[in-house]
Amino acid sequence: MKLIGALAVHVKGEAILRQPGIWDKLRRAFGGEPDLRTGRVKAALAASAVVDSVRDALRRLGANNAVSLVVDDLVLFQDKEGKPDDLGDLFLAFHEQSDAIGDGFDLLRLAVEHVEAGLHLVIEVQAKGIHPEGEPPVRVVISGRLQDLEPRPGEAAEAYRSRIEPITRDKSALEVARMQFESFVSRVKDAVAMAMPEARVDIVTAEARVQRPGDAPARQAAAEPAGRQYDPFDYYYPSPLYSVMNIMMWSSIFHMGMSPGVVVINQGGDPVGTVDTPGIATADPSPAEFTGDSDGDFDNGGDFDGGGDDFGGGGDFDSGGDFGGFD
Repeated sequence: MKLIGALAVHVKGEAILRQPGIWDKLRRAFGGEPDLRTGRVKAALAASAVVDSVRDALRRLGANNAVSLVVDDLVLFQDKEGKPDDLGDLFLAFHEQSDAIGDGFDLLRLAVEHVEAGLHLVIEVQAKGIHPEGEPPVRVVISGRLQDLEPRPGEAAEAYRSRIEPITRDKSALEVARMQFESFVSRVKDAVAMAMPEARVDIVTAEARVQRPGDAPARQAAAEPAGRQYDPFDYYYPSPLYSVMNIMMWSSIFHMGMSPGVVVINQGGDPVGTVDTPGIATADPSPAEFTGDSDGDFDNGGDFDGGGDDFGGGGDFDSGGDFGGFD
C-alpha cells in the first residue's frame, strides 16, 4: 500500500510576453491590440527564498533528515551514506554555492525523509522558475509507506512474505496509517503556508493506494520527477519486494471489506477507482478505465486542483502529464 499526497503552492508571477512581429505592429497601427502572451509565467521566486522557506517549514514539522537538493542539473547535496539529522548540511551546501547559482533557476528539487507514527515518509518540494499559465510554480509531493511493510536488510522474499502477511490483513492498522498520513499532509500544508505567507497552499490529494496486479512490471517505469505518476519514495528507495507486498495487499483488502478510501491504481500508476468500485478486482480494463475516467488525474477523476486552480493547466501534473502539467 502506497500513501500519496500532493500540495499545490500558488505565488504571484509575471506573464512572459513575446516580441511583437510585423503583423502585430500592423494591427497596432490600425488601432488593434495584439495578444503577445506566450502562456508562460515567470514566478516571483528566488532559489534562496524557496530553500529558506522550505527550511522553516521542515523545522516546524521536525523533519531534519535530508536526502537530496538539485538545482537544474547541479547536484548540491546528496546523502549517499544515510546520515541522520543532516538538514543543516544541505542548507550549508546550498548557501556555499548560492552566489554561483543566483536567484534564477528552471527546476529546483529538495527532498527529505521523515519517520513518524510508524510511517516512513519522503517529502519532495519541486519549484519552477518559469511555468505554464494557470499552473502553480511549486508543488510538494509526499509519499509514505508503513515501516512494518518495508523489507529489512538481507530479508529473503519468503521470510518477508511471512512477516508482513498478518499486517496486510489488519484492517484497523491500515486504516490508522491512512488517517495518520492524511493528518501529516495537512500539517505539511499548514507549515508551508506559515513559511510562505504570500502564497496560497492547496491540498491536492492525500490517499492510500494499492496497485492492481497485471502482466506489466509492478514497479512503474515512469519515475521522471516531472511525470504524472512520480512517487518520490519509489524514486529514492526502490524496493525489489514491492510486488510481493502489493499482491498480498491486493488479495487481503477484498476479503476484509476495506474502506473505499483505498484508491486502486493501474499498472501505469493512474487512479481508476476505489476498492468498492463494482468489478474493480477482475475487470480488465477496470470500469473506470472502460468509461474513460482514467484521465490520470491525481484526484481520481478530475483536474489536479483539489477544488482550486487546475494543478495541471492542461491536465498534466494533476497526474495527467508532466510538470508542465503541474496545475
